[in-house]
Amino acid sequence: MYCLALRKVAGWIGDRIILFLLLNIYIFYYPLNSRFPHFLFLIRMYIKQIIEGIIGILECLIPRYEEEQSKKKTKI
Repeated sequence: MYCLALRKVAGWIGDRIILFLLLNIYIFYYPLNSRFPHFLFLIRMYIKQIIEGIIGILECLIPRYEEEQSKKKTKI
């Protein structure tokens, strides 16, 4: 899934820019990781939580269909 998305973005932006960004992240990974352990994972989780929060808000704004309950009580 990530590979397909990366391929689509590479078609729009260009392979060299994506390669440049990936190499910069790789080169600067060690100094950043020594100050902020697991920073790539934390950044990914922050972005994921923001997207899930936006989707949750949108789900709350969309009304759901609720079936009317019958007012008759069954006698046992």
